[in-house]
Amino acid sequence: MVMPKWLTLSISFVFLFFMACDNNSDQVEINFDEQAQSAYEADGSAENLFDVIESITYSALQASEVNSGGRIMLKDNPELSCATIKFEGSKQSGRIEIDFGEGCEGPDGKERKGIIVIEYDGHWLAQGSEIFTVLKDFYIDGLKVEGTRILTNVSIGLLTIDYTVEIIDGKVTWPDGTYLTRQSEGTHTWIIGTTLQDFEIHVSGEAFGKTRLGVEYISEITEPLVFKSDCIKNMIYLPANGRKIISIPEKPVMTVDFGTGDCDAKFMVTIGERSKEVLL
Repeated sequence: MVMPKWLTLSISFVFLFFMACDNNSDQVEINFDEQAQSAYEADGSAENLFDVIESITYSALQASEVNSGGRIMLKDNPELSCATIKFEGSKQSGRIEIDFGEGCEGPDGKERKGIIVIEYDGHWLAQGSEIFTVLKDFYIDGLKVEGTRILTNVSIGLLTIDYTVEIIDGKVTWPDGTYLTRQSEGTHTWIIGTTLQDFEIHVSGEAFGKTRLGVEYISEITEPLVFKSDCIKNMIYLPANGRKIISIPEKPVMTVDFGTGDCDAKFMVTIGERSKEVLL
């Protein structure tokens, strides 16, 4: 099962908020100071970049399912089509090296550069399996991304697939030398319908780190973010419901509320006592 490209796009709402928050002059304006904005941008940047890595990881694992002999066929795998792939092992344990060389464009238009190594112990769909994704001199659109991502299958049912997702020593460095840091723990639950194309993904967890300004931030999903395949088919990439908060010391908390289940391109932002509905 491949992590779809839309999940990467959905996390970009933080940046779109800054462009959209003045669309409706009848609603109260929400102002951000420099530290607050750096926290929201840090959270959005880090999630976006690590979601790209998640998508590549799922694509490689799915491709390894139908290949053997040390080669991975790249047909119908747009995340891997511009990379050189090496595969060692079996469906139960193995190592996949994905080399993007000096740079090539992925399906989302972002350039990948460098190497991603995936090592797994146990079949990735089986309870108890562990998947380690390690980045080696890896860049996305000129930003160096570092860290280790650990995925553990903790499923107990037949119609859901549960993974814990942990990012250790995450770091994103800009060309000017500034950087943000990221540590996170969360759970991704896939609820499968009648087909693999009919699903919901429930995302929960929290993250913390420092922004490019050195400001500490915490991001916490207080109500699971729910992504629905029916919404995606209608080009709605935001969660259908769920709530998230982002906070920094001595500043009002920002709450992002995605509603109660409708497939729409809007969410409510609250900072202190001020709220605003944002339509993308």
